Amino acid sequence: MTDRARSTERWIHVGTWVLLGLLVGFVAFCGVWRLQGGRWERVETPSMGTVAPVGTLLWVKPVDFASLRPGDFITFRPPGSHGGTYSHRVLAVDPDGRITTKGVLSPPDPWHLGPEDVVGSVRMRWRGVGWLVAAAPVLLVGGLFALLVVRLGRPAWRAAGLLVVVSLTLSAAIAWYRPLVNAEQLAFVPSAGGGADATYVGTGLLPIRLTAHDGASVVMSAGKVGTVHVTRADEAGRLRVTLSPAVPWWWWPLLVGACFVPAAVSTRPTPDAGRRNGRGRNASRRDGPRAGRWVPAAGHVLVGAKHLRSGDGGLGKGDHTAPA
Repeated sequence: MTDRARSTERWIHVGTWVLLGLLVGFVAFCGVWRLQGGRWERVETPSMGTVAPVGTLLWVKPVDFASLRPGDFITFRPPGSHGGTYSHRVLAVDPDGRITTKGVLSPPDPWHLGPEDVVGSVRMRWRGVGWLVAAAPVLLVGGLFALLVVRLGRPAWRAAGLLVVVSLTLSAAIAWYRPLVNAEQLAFVPSAGGGADATYVGTGLLPIRLTAHDGASVVMSAGKVGTVHVTRADEAGRLRVTLSPAVPWWWWPLLVGACFVPAAVSTRPTPDAGRRNGRGRNASRRDGPRAGRWVPAAGHVLVGAKHLRSGDGGLGKGDHTAPA
């Protein structure tokens, strides 16, 4: 083994222990949080705007009801409900001590909450992490397949198989949960001066552009509201807006380059491999693909690009219409 190989192996060993230590520390922190009554909530609607966009993971802890004041961010269940929870800000404290709530983008909630309705106050907001929680089943299944490839796959095909499994897992999670580019319609109403006003809010991790038919456009990030005025109808007589990704130009070559990095590292030829095995230069032809083969990475790039450009609503371009 060369000095360079020993150094690489040493750094991999150190990095593995560091990652393991961080993982153990995080699990311990989560355990303490849970023992103290804490819980986690995933934001599924855009009512809190940029304060807690869709896909945000909320860290919620029990709170003294008497200490709540207007503006506090809390999680609660509507009175008489035993189902899902809501996370809004306290709007006001009633004379009888009960409270009312309101989202950033939604009107005031109709209920008045008591101590029995409040789950806790929001202590931390981790934007985007809620998507990982939602996609955990798909990612875990993909992780199991990846482990099988590493354990059972032939050495010559192990790296290629691992790349294929990882790319398919990520593609399945993106296609099913649509976390990258998406938006939700808030209103599409007629305007007093003619035409209509279309209002949307971004619900994906990446920016999205809302464009009126032959008109203006606005870029929305996660939780941000955008409105465009539509005046001209299309050929079918409908007022139409278009949603499309608004990522900067440099994002695409960065994505492609990142997809090729694993292949460049994993398929690096080993000069002394044939001599060490006592088999010559043709050993790689018998064992599997030649070093430097790029097919798995190219497939990964194509899959990723497909999900960012498709028109299946939320991951790429899509039209939304209203009668003119």
